[in-house]
Amino acid sequence: MEPPGEGGSEMAAALGAAKRALRTELRQRLRALGAAEKQRQSRLLSRKVIGHSKYQESKRIAIFLSMPDEIQTEEIIKDIFKQGKECFIPRYKPHSNHMDMLKLSSAEDISSLTLTSWNILQPSDDDSAREEALAGEYFEPCCNINATSMLVAGMAYLHGLCVVYKSYLLPQGNAGFL
Repeated sequence: MEPPGEGGSEMAAALGAAKRALRTELRQRLRALGAAEKQRQSRLLSRKVIGHSKYQESKRIAIFLSMPDEIQTEEIIKDIFKQGKECFIPRYKPHSNHMDMLKLSSAEDISSLTLTSWNILQPSDDDSAREEALAGEYFEPCCNINATSMLVAGMAYLHGLCVVYKSYLLPQGNAGFL
């Protein structure tokens, strides 16, 4: 049996290599999806999210503003405001791994956001008037947080035997989380 702590760096390196290989493969598969298929899947996922009971129960939704190669979230954002829910979007801090989820006042508010060096729309760094989703009465880290739901984008997740890449449903039986 290995002494505690030994082999941990080897395992971390192996997991890192496997993650890079998975992401490379998934990027290639995503590039192979046509624009029409990406749009179709965006509509399907939007309908699934909007119809989900957790979404319906939530008063506040934190969601990402989609990049061109991600699931398009505009339909969900419009529905958030149509249903009278509160909408929060990310603001990344430069040179940090910190992120705030700040309130949008309307779907049209998106046009007032700043474009970052990563081509991501977000509230400017000096915008301090917006409410932060993870503060106050709705966010109770150790208790019940069902008043706020978060929809997040990511490169790749392993979920059971399914792989999700940027929320697109990949061929060969891979599926999303919902």
